[in-house]
Amino acid sequence: MTNNSNATLFITDVCGTLVYDDTTLGLLKQHFSQQPERQWRLQTLRILTANRSPFRLGIAVIERLTGKHVLKHLLVRMLKDDTVSSLELNAEVYAKWLLENRKVPSVWQVIAPAIKDKHIILASASLQPIVSALAKQLDVRFVASELESNDGILTGHYKRDLTGLKSRALSNLIGIDMIDSSYDAISDNLTDIELLRGAKRAYVILHKASHKERWVGLNATYIRLNP
Repeated sequence: MTNNSNATLFITDVCGTLVYDDTTLGLLKQHFSQQPERQWRLQTLRILTANRSPFRLGIAVIERLTGKHVLKHLLVRMLKDDTVSSLELNAEVYAKWLLENRKVPSVWQVIAPAIKDKHIILASASLQPIVSALAKQLDVRFVASELESNDGILTGHYKRDLTGLKSRALSNLIGIDMIDSSYDAISDNLTDIELLRGAKRAYVILHKASHKERWVGLNATYIRLNP
């Protein structure tokens, strides 16, 4: 891995930023589709995540009332008793497809120099197998949410959920508190606002023009993907 020590470190979100997809959902679809003997999981995944599904709407209400990320934990629960190796294998296949078909062009234009210098870190609350697979294919570092396992078998629980905790994980990775580090950052997630506030140059991805209202007061370059 080459490294230009004079290059500014670039922190990039993954889902909705580096690629269009929610990579947790995408990985689970890829993984479950390879297990025809357990098709109920793929069907359940579709029911729980369909945009207008009453189940999805019900879960959204519960999440709003409790402040907890109920859906992601339900989805991870469906991985119980699967092997880590099988999920990692499907992650490699899915990562290759994402980089061939689902890159966000306007984001890649911004991060291209950092990708070339290998001075970029993928920072995502998505599942480690897919973020790791993407990072491996790009030959860069990453931080991601970890899944719990025992003897190579998934328990159906998170070991560490990185939602809202990326700065701490990044500080541990680079060995310097992000508060004291000079870096650029790009994301579409409001949970990354503190990371973006601390960036030398911040970039925000807007999937809708109206989403800019969420970022009032943030000094950033806004990249709008849709009207």
